[in-house]
Amino acid sequence: MAFIFHYHFNCFNSRVKNSITLKNKLNCLKKNQNLKIEDFFIYPIKSTEGIRKSEVKVTSIGFDNDRYFAVANFKNEIVTARENAQLLKLKTELHNNTLKITFENESITVLLDSINNDIELSLFKKEVAGKIINHEINDWLTGVLETESKLVCINFNKLRKTDSTEISFNDCYPIHLISKESVASLNENLKKPVALSRFRPNIIVSGADAFQEEHWSTISIGECEFKVVANTKRCTLITINPATGKKSTNQEPLRTIAKENTSNSQANFGIYLVPTKLGTIRKTDTFIVQSKFDNYTTI
Repeated sequence: MAFIFHYHFNCFNSRVKNSITLKNKLNCLKKNQNLKIEDFFIYPIKSTEGIRKSEVKVTSIGFDNDRYFAVANFKNEIVTARENAQLLKLKTELHNNTLKITFENESITVLLDSINNDIELSLFKKEVAGKIINHEINDWLTGVLETESKLVCINFNKLRKTDSTEISFNDCYPIHLISKESVASLNENLKKPVALSRFRPNIIVSGADAFQEEHWSTISIGECEFKVVANTKRCTLITINPATGKKSTNQEPLRTIAKENTSNSQANFGIYLVPTKLGTIRKTDTFIVQSKFDNYTTI
């Protein structure tokens, strides 16, 4: 009798577990139906204004043409908007083999076949291999940024890495995602709302509850798949208004993020992704959360 009871109990327990698993999958599927892509962005030159895209090619190092270029100073240090907020006012356009850069009413076009000599750079005090662009662009950049500057690009033969992931001139990982609802929730706690562009995302999604993205483990967009590798530790860059280049006097929205949404004593907002299946994705593609986890890495 004990054996029969144990057998029936295990069968019942198994059915319950299967039922719960099925219920979770159905709930996840139901929630996925509400998720959608709002926008894709690339930033050809690090720290400059983003370009909105309806379709992007996903490569092993992130979105094609995202942060392939950067501005370096006379010490060969890569400069970000943290050091020179004027970078945020630079607009870029990519056409075939040219890169057009605009600052206010001035613009200049660079032929990308003028990339020649290797150059040793540093980013966040770590060595980075790059290539220098031999062009009058450097004099032009020096003028608009009001400090000695040169345009550099990544060296595809010597890519830098975060952990085992190759990246371009990104801060940490290839792709950055934020949720529209999370930004809306943050803005409810701010006296002056901030735009989504403050957070310099590659992907903006909508349809999830605020901050649910922090529990996603793997996602898919159309034919491509991604794993979530870290949540995004925010810095003073988000206190700079990209439209004006001016920093907020009260450290917002960083102050509120640090107070309201922390993990392991870090001010986190958004998540980093690494592509695991490459291809081309579009705004109209289906966005699916394939799996979730409760704990995630803080960098």
